[in-house]
Amino acid sequence: MNKKDQARIFTFLLTSARGCVDEPPLYGPLRLLEVYSLLLEMLKPEETDGFYYKLNEKIEELKDKCMEDEVQFVDGLDRVLEELTDHVMDM
Repeated sequence: MNKKDQARIFTFLLTSARGCVDEPPLYGPLRLLEVYSLLLEMLKPEETDGFYYKLNEKIEELKDKCMEDEVQFVDGLDRVLEELTDHVMDM
């Protein structure tokens, strides 16, 4: 990870930590999903498993649900977590 990417992720994490103090509770999980996407974006495709990019497509769709439908958002979180768990267990 280069210095620019480090600054980007560290700044996002710290400003997110502060934002979580005053923001609605569901913003916390949304911010963590954003970190997943940011970290994945910083990797070269050959540095990681293609599964994580496919999962990120689902995560990107899920992010919109946070503001629209809390139940769908939480259900979606459960689904991507289950997919990730299955993938990791098969490694």
